[in-house]
Amino acid sequence: MRIRWWQGKIMRIRWWQSIRWQLAIGSVLVSLVATGLLTLAALFAIVRFYDIDQQGRLTNAATSTAQLVSDHYSQDDDHSLYQAAKAAYSFPRLAATTAVTKAEGDDYLLFVIDHENDATFPTLKSLSHGKDSTKDLLDSLLDGLNHPDEKTKDGLGQLRDAVLKAQQGKSATGEIGTAYLGVLPRAFAVEPVKVAGKNAPIGVVVLIPTSAANNTLPPFIKIVGRAVLLASVIVTILAAIAGILFSRTITHPLAKLNNATRKMAAGDYGTQVRTKALGELGELATTFNDMAAQLQRDVEELRKQEIWRRELLMSITHDLATPLTAIAGLGEALADGVDQSHEDYEATGRIIFRETLRLRRLVQDLHMMAKVEAGALHPHRKPVRLAALLDEVLAVLTPEFEREQVEPVNAISYNLPSIQADPDMLARVFANLCDNALHFTPAGGTITVEAQQQGEQIVIAVTDTGPGIDPEALPRVFERFYRADSARQSKTGGSGLGLAIVRAIVEAHGGQVGAENAPGAGARLLFTLPLQPAGQPSLSDAPTLPLQEDLLIPPRR
Repeated sequence: MRIRWWQGKIMRIRWWQSIRWQLAIGSVLVSLVATGLLTLAALFAIVRFYDIDQQGRLTNAATSTAQLVSDHYSQDDDHSLYQAAKAAYSFPRLAATTAVTKAEGDDYLLFVIDHENDATFPTLKSLSHGKDSTKDLLDSLLDGLNHPDEKTKDGLGQLRDAVLKAQQGKSATGEIGTAYLGVLPRAFAVEPVKVAGKNAPIGVVVLIPTSAANNTLPPFIKIVGRAVLLASVIVTILAAIAGILFSRTITHPLAKLNNATRKMAAGDYGTQVRTKALGELGELATTFNDMAAQLQRDVEELRKQEIWRRELLMSITHDLATPLTAIAGLGEALADGVDQSHEDYEATGRIIFRETLRLRRLVQDLHMMAKVEAGALHPHRKPVRLAALLDEVLAVLTPEFEREQVEPVNAISYNLPSIQADPDMLARVFANLCDNALHFTPAGGTITVEAQQQGEQIVIAVTDTGPGIDPEALPRVFERFYRADSARQSKTGGSGLGLAIVRAIVEAHGGQVGAENAPGAGARLLFTLPLQPAGQPSLSDAPTLPLQEDLLIPPRR
C-alpha cells in the first residue's frame, strides 16, 4: 500500500488500484483469453483433421483386412472362415481373447461375422471380460443382428444396419452412439468378405478403433492435446512476464513524473524528469521539463520583482529622506532667522532649490518607469540634430559639472545627419548618462560624448575618466535598481532607475545599449539609434547584452 499526499489530504492507494498492476493483470487476462481461444481453435482443428484422417485409415484398414480374409479363405483347402479370419489378425493369440489387432498404426477391434450372424473369430466364448467390455459389445451387436426389429443397446443401431448392409455386399461406415465429449466421433467401418465364385459374401469384417469402442480419447489426441496445453501454459507465462515488463515501461516514467510533481508541489521548481522513454511518454516528460523550467524562470522573475520592489522602496525612502531632511532643516533655520546674513539666505536657498530638483528628478524617474511598465512609452519623432541637442543638455547640467569640477566635452560632429527621434526623450538619455558618469568621475576629470555613423545607424558613446566598471557587472548596468557597487549608494544617490530609463527609451527608438571599459579611460556607455525608424520595438527587462564588436567606437589613442 502506498500513501500519496495531495492538497493536504492522504490518499491511500491499494495495490490493485495501481496502474502498474492494473496493466499487468489486464495484460495477463488478455493473454489468457487469447491463448485459451487459440488453444480451443487448435484442438478443434486437430480433432477435425484427425476425424477425417481416421475415416480414411479406417476404411483402408477394413478393405485390406477383408481382402486378406478372402485370400486366406481361397487358399485354405477346408475353406474355413475361422482359419481365414484367424490368419488375418496381427497377433492371433492376443486377438482370441481381446479382438485387438494392429492396422494403419492404430489399435482396432476386429470382428469377423459370418452370414448366419455368428462371431467367427474371435468367438464369444474366447473373449475375456475386461474394462473395455469387448465381449459385451460383440454380444449386443450379435443380439441386434438376430433381432433386427428390436431396438439395439448402447447406440449400436448404425453398426447393426451397416453389418446387414455389408452382408448384401455393400461397404458401410458410421458412428457408435454419441461422439466423445460431443466433439470426437466414434467411427467404425464394415466391409464384406467376398470370394470369387460365390454370389453372396461369406462374411463381414467389422473394424472399430479401441478408443471408439471404449469411449475414450484416442492416444494421438492425448499426446497432441497435452503438447498444445503445455505450449499454451508456456505462452501464457511468457505473455504474463511480457505484460508485467511492458507495464513497467509505462508506469516507471509515470512514477518519475509523479515524484517530480511532488517535489514541485513542495517548492522545488528546478526538478527535472530523466527518462529514456520514447513516444508519448517521452514527449510528456519533455513537456513537463519545459513546464518546470518555465515555472522556475517565472518564480525567479517574481523573486527578482520582489527584490526590486524592496530595493525601490529602500531607494525611494533614502532619496526622499535626504533632500526632505535638508529642506526641513534649512527651512527651520530660515524661519528662525537667527544670525543669518544675506549671503547665508542665498546659500540656503540654493541648497533648497538643488534638493527640490533631486525630488523632481526622482518623481520623473518613477513616472517614466511606470510608463515603461505599462507599455505606454511612445516616442513623438521629429528630425533631431544630436550635436545641438547635446549642447542644450550640457548647458542645463553646467552647474552640476562646475560643482563636481568635471569638464564636459561635446565631441559630436555637426556634420552628422539628423535622426528621427523624440527630442525630449533623447535629452533625457543624454542627461541620465552624463549624470551617471558625473557620479563616478573624480574632480579634474572629463566626460566625453561622441557619435559616429555606421551604416544606417548612429552609435553614441559617453566616456568618463573614472575607475571603470567591474567586468562582471557590465552586462547588468542597465537593469532596474542595479548598482555595480552598493556601498556607493549613500555617496552617489539616485534611485537606480536612470540607466534603466535610458535603455527603455533607446529600445523604444529601435536601438541598443551596451557598456564597456575604455582603454586608458573609465567606463564607456554606448547606445545606437537608427537613422530611419523601422517600427515600434517591444520593451524587455532581459539582462543587457553587449553591443556587437563592429558597432563599438574605436578607443581613443
